Amino acid sequence: MSASARIPGRTPYLALQLALLCGFALVGLLVLLVWVADTGGILPFLLGSVLSVLPVPLYVALILWIDRHEKEPGWLLLAAFFWGSTVASLHSYIVSTLLAAILQALLAPLWAIRITFSVVTPLVEETAKGVALLGMVLAVGDEFDNLTDGLVYGALVGLGFGVAENVVYLGRAFKAGGFGGLTVLFFLRVILLGLMHSIWTGCTGAGVGYARERGGAARFLAPVGGYLGAVFLHALWNSSNVGLEATMGPRARLLAPVLFGVILLPGLVVLGVLAYLCERREREVLRSYLLDLVTSGELSEEELRAVAGREKSRRLWRAWAQKGPSGWLALRQFYDALAELAFARWRAAQGRPTSVPEEELRARVRDLRERVQALGLEG
Repeated sequence: MSASARIPGRTPYLALQLALLCGFALVGLLVLLVWVADTGGILPFLLGSVLSVLPVPLYVALILWIDRHEKEPGWLLLAAFFWGSTVASLHSYIVSTLLAAILQALLAPLWAIRITFSVVTPLVEETAKGVALLGMVLAVGDEFDNLTDGLVYGALVGLGFGVAENVVYLGRAFKAGGFGGLTVLFFLRVILLGLMHSIWTGCTGAGVGYARERGGAARFLAPVGGYLGAVFLHALWNSSNVGLEATMGPRARLLAPVLFGVILLPGLVVLGVLAYLCERREREVLRSYLLDLVTSGELSEEELRAVAGREKSRRLWRAWAQKGPSGWLALRQFYDALAELAFARWRAAQGRPTSVPEEELRARVRDLRERVQALGLEG
């Protein structure tokens, strides 16, 4: 989380953004060619792509809901998603295919299949996705500095990977069983299991994010623990009958809902509890580190309650109803600026560097507050 990406006149990471754009375009083209060939043609690929992407806006909204108090830069959220759907998916496809071929040559077919699904695939895929999170910490550390950020970025990387994977599975299902097979697999993989990769990589993200806000041994142990948790859950799933039946055969279709409740749902609940605790902690940070602005008159008690409470959404919708998109945007920017200031102070209190001076952040808060008041809106 950082103010630098949202303060007018500043264009941080521009070279990185351009490099990512070019890289994703190139890898995306390779993925397109490989997936068309693997699904058996243009029509299976197109049908698989449309159905895989269909619920993505809802899943993205659910993931972004975790981080309600300080939004992450849009370009970085997109980068996380596209890393999962292009770089991680292509890397995993190539490496897993090569390792599976080696195992097939060395072992009996059944053992080769079991080891591939239960060991090789979880390790390869979770590593390919986890690399994105470590790269973000190294390249744009200001935008990735707590557990909430880790949950969001990890879940988006996993969602992108899951979408790319579903394109292949759905395309194959249509090629093998027509619209009937496609419909069944769409419900199972895209609707029922649409967030499974988000759950797994969310574990890695939570570990990396926790390490970003803690010192000592946690800085090294938390990412490893999160990654091992992701690999374990992925391996546990792949070791089940659903995982071993890659084409989701009849037996797997019957077991999918049961195994979802036994294996995936507990992980989803744990991450949900973590998200709830993070949200409570963030509201406390906002209250604690903005309280002095009420004393100085830079902020009213009502404005503090709004930005640190649960009525912020209601006030934003009311601003839209009163002044349209411009009113909503002004109030949204005001709340974001307050959050940036509070978390910059929180980081400074922990002895961590901040990328923007506090006075610059306070000046932005004052300017936006005046703009909101000039529109006649209640902050």
